[in-house]
Amino acid sequence: MIDNREEYQRMFDVESKLWWYQLLHRRVLKHIRKQFAGISTVKILDAACGTGGLLMFLKQKGYQNLTGFDYSAHAVEFSKERGLDVSFGDLRKVNDFRPNETFDIISCNDALYFLTDHEIKEALTAFGKRLNPGGKVIINIHAFEAFSGTHDLAVGSSRRFSLSDFKGYTKETGFKITFTTYWPFALSIPILLVRQWQRFQIRRKNIQVSDVDSDVSYPGDIVNNILLGITAAEEKIFRSAPFGSSLFMVLEAN
Repeated sequence: MIDNREEYQRMFDVESKLWWYQLLHRRVLKHIRKQFAGISTVKILDAACGTGGLLMFLKQKGYQNLTGFDYSAHAVEFSKERGLDVSFGDLRKVNDFRPNETFDIISCNDALYFLTDHEIKEALTAFGKRLNPGGKVIINIHAFEAFSGTHDLAVGSSRRFSLSDFKGYTKETGFKITFTTYWPFALSIPILLVRQWQRFQIRRKNIQVSDVDSDVSYPGDIVNNILLGITAAEEKIFRSAPFGSSLFMVLEAN
């Protein structure tokens, strides 16, 4: 996906309104407020920030001290179009990004799948060194191989994760996981069926791997509002859901 400008354009176009991004951004905000209630000067780094949707959302919520980096020149370009403080950076070289700065919150959403296990542990170790006392790392990542489909191929994802993977990573990097949930739980069965059908079609060669697009598209206001309502209700009912296509976690240093 790094070199695919069309995918970043899709993200840029829908990131402020698509139900999935809205829920993810609200989750991040909730945990920032939980740790730093009423403090708008909290220093926040979005590592591998994509087109800057989360940073823009937080800016609109009154946060002032925001920065981000991304490996893709397209992502940086779109982020700058939003007027955000975003520049080039590499998750494999976190310490090279503004090496003298530390942060209260480091967010890293749907990006670590580009890395090997060793590189993930190195990135987490670097995050730990860049956190201020009392700081948090917030991560969202693709979950469960059963959910892989054309979206994974389009964004260049070759792997998915479970909580047990991150329990191993955090044990070796000096973190503890203070909150975790899979999501969206209520939509997991229809998502699973769609993804399994996609994989079947790929095996039958009815879908050409070279031509696939991601799932990042706006379904229209009515459907989008229904999906947003379902997933918002789910968050209120289940503090921590056991299954879903994404894994959301909050980490703090031991």
